[in-house]
Amino acid sequence: MEKDRKNENVMLKEAQQVLPGFCFRLLQPEEKRALWSPDFELIFLLQGTGRVSYEDGEIHKIQTKDVFAINRFELCDLDLDEKTLALSLCLSAEMIASFHIELLKCEIKCRSFLYMEDQQEKFDLIRRDMAQIFLEMYKSGEAQPVYMKSRVTTLLEDLLCYFTGKEKGEYSKNGRERVQKASDYILQHYKEEITLEDLADHLYLSRAYISRSFPRYFGVSFLEYVTQVRLAHAVQKMHSDATLTEIAYDAGFANETAMIRAFRKYRGVTPGEYRKQMEKAGEQQKENIEKEREEDHDLFQSLLQYVAVPEQKIETTKETACSVTATVNGRKQRIAGHWKRVINAGYAASVLNREVQEELELLMKKVGYEFIRIKGILDDDMCTLRRDLRGEIRYCWNYIDEVIDFILAIGAKPMLEFSHMPELLAADRPGNTMRPAFSAPPEKPEQWRLLIRKLMEHLRERYGTGKLRRWIFVPWISADMVATHGIELYLEIYKISYEEIKRISPEMIVCFPFGLCPEGYLEELLRKMKEENCIPEIFSFRSFGTVLLGKKEDDMDLIVNSDSVDMIVSRDPDFLQNRAVSIRKKLQKAETGSIPVLVDECSSNIWQRDLCNDTCYKAAWLFKNLLENEEYLQGIAYFSVNDRLDEVLPPRDIFHGGFGLFTTNGIPKAVCTALGLLGKMGSRLVKQGDGYFISTEPFEHRSQIYLYNYVHYDMLYRYRHAANISRTDRYRVFNLGENRTFSVKLTGLEPGKYRLRLYKITKEHGSSYDAWVRMGAPERMNRMETKILYHSADPEYRVWEQETDDEGILTIQERLEPHETALIEVEEI
Repeated sequence: MEKDRKNENVMLKEAQQVLPGFCFRLLQPEEKRALWSPDFELIFLLQGTGRVSYEDGEIHKIQTKDVFAINRFELCDLDLDEKTLALSLCLSAEMIASFHIELLKCEIKCRSFLYMEDQQEKFDLIRRDMAQIFLEMYKSGEAQPVYMKSRVTTLLEDLLCYFTGKEKGEYSKNGRERVQKASDYILQHYKEEITLEDLADHLYLSRAYISRSFPRYFGVSFLEYVTQVRLAHAVQKMHSDATLTEIAYDAGFANETAMIRAFRKYRGVTPGEYRKQMEKAGEQQKENIEKEREEDHDLFQSLLQYVAVPEQKIETTKETACSVTATVNGRKQRIAGHWKRVINAGYAASVLNREVQEELELLMKKVGYEFIRIKGILDDDMCTLRRDLRGEIRYCWNYIDEVIDFILAIGAKPMLEFSHMPELLAADRPGNTMRPAFSAPPEKPEQWRLLIRKLMEHLRERYGTGKLRRWIFVPWISADMVATHGIELYLEIYKISYEEIKRISPEMIVCFPFGLCPEGYLEELLRKMKEENCIPEIFSFRSFGTVLLGKKEDDMDLIVNSDSVDMIVSRDPDFLQNRAVSIRKKLQKAETGSIPVLVDECSSNIWQRDLCNDTCYKAAWLFKNLLENEEYLQGIAYFSVNDRLDEVLPPRDIFHGGFGLFTTNGIPKAVCTALGLLGKMGSRLVKQGDGYFISTEPFEHRSQIYLYNYVHYDMLYRYRHAANISRTDRYRVFNLGENRTFSVKLTGLEPGKYRLRLYKITKEHGSSYDAWVRMGAPERMNRMETKILYHSADPEYRVWEQETDDEGILTIQERLEPHETALIEVEEI
């Protein structure tokens, strides 16, 4: 057998003369493979098992027939078990450039081990291409350069079509040579103490240049690269009889403890546990090899069986994989749950509606909000201020009491925004608005003071100071009006309200509503509030993903309409996070202390006729923005509960693109279903990253895996160009998305059997809008049709049982198309 392998390698080396910059190699466990190479490499596992890890340190198990790519300069550690064989196809940069220069600009994401069995079609094409090249070069006896070039071209075209990821910067020849010299030096001196200064002196380069080059070429820092080189050598020594201490010193680690730390960080286990796993894998591999020997298989048969794979039309949507390893046991950070601190009920008058009350009750059961925010408690539709028949001003708190009583009755606390000016007090008439409300200062500030004083005294008398201290009060409308009325006048009215609230008790909680106000005003507002001694306990702003009024990010004109403010949606999918970070920096600069920051109104677009609000897109948007901003904000209040907002004319269609979680007739949308799934979250954070969030409830042995595939609006739709959207077709206004397969490995579990439950929101399940389209998109619906659509918001549901492997690892895979979201609950049986 060994003689046959040597003969195979000799013939492979002879065959590589056919095309320069191109060769096959047979990889065996006893041979050391360089951690990186300036060439592109495609590897097919002929027989056996092993492990591969890339720059992120994630370890993946590989087995016979797996195929995967290693990009140029990509750090990759390949560890093959005993008797395992792999075939490597190496292509130089010069050769790739002569065929497909575009491939040098892209990252090839070809890793079959990350995908499920029913997702191997595209990988079968690569296996076929590799087999045909191999057969042409080696098995046919006399390779023909013309045919060979044709085969290689097919392979590169398939890689370019199905597996290209993000673009990467082109590396200059000098850059490649320098980084290769740096790597060579480390590979030669890894047993010694290597510092950045040593490397800089040896290469006659600056420390700054080397520090920049390592992340650029290898994806890791200088120190991480050195550690991973040493770790790779330590892994190879694990097959020997050497002690852990001997291996540590031989691999260049300062001591055994340093090696243990490296193993835990990059391999997820201790060196001793890793060695036991290798021994167990070796025993299993011996059994498999014996079986193969009995069947007398040809060495390359596992590859050559793909030669006859037919040409086929494959879905052109790109597929990407995300591999996650998360340790469930041990101490975990508590999840603050800021996203469920506040929910918007809309204007106070709408909470008097029974349907809205039922929706709020349902949300309290599913999520359990701490505060319910209502705006406009002093608006004229709440009848707080009226003139009687004799012309005298009368105060009435009945409707305010009714709203507050309801909020308290369902277990929440009120966040009360005083909002607009009553008509009797307003200095001027409202501007262009469909809602009969006055965004104006009072004609006489002392009348406003009297109104707030009487309101606060009434609340104290009815509910008691103790309860009021736990509520949140917003003294007036948001600071947006600073641009029209000026900072001085706005702060005068704000301070009057602030003083009357604090008059009840200095411990009352006041929130300053910055709204959509340009950040340029923030510094002066904070300075004046400090001077006037009226700094709030909470700072809030609004986020509708929009850039400032009148601003543009692209060379395109906004389509204006009468339903919304003229603001474009930002191209930045992380707009909320970046705005939160920016505002926090300004607050810190103003030395306001660790003042909590919350978003009092949050949605994806300020346009109340954005038809995408009704689709699955909004569920993915919700997952992304609530889960990714947990650490940046102390509250994210979705806006709003129901589409019933009188800021625009009432619509004819039920699914008209309103802000609400529910339609006007109470049908839950996909975003509402997603919010309910978030309510199942555990109390501890296990791990989070791009497209996933894993929580756990340690004492109940339950974990929750949240997955989402968010795709942002395209440029046309961000400027409200609606050519590609209609009542029944709303998914053509987004950037090109890609299907994502998540492979989640939960470690640290008790070995045994687990019950898994999948809740998934797709166009087919969990989206009442898409069910409405399938129903025929009726403009008016009867009770039966409404009831059917109500239940169509239930997500896809699957349940199954699965066992861990011997190390207590549970591997779960799920594929999401663009805009899809999922929750997988894992519970020990």
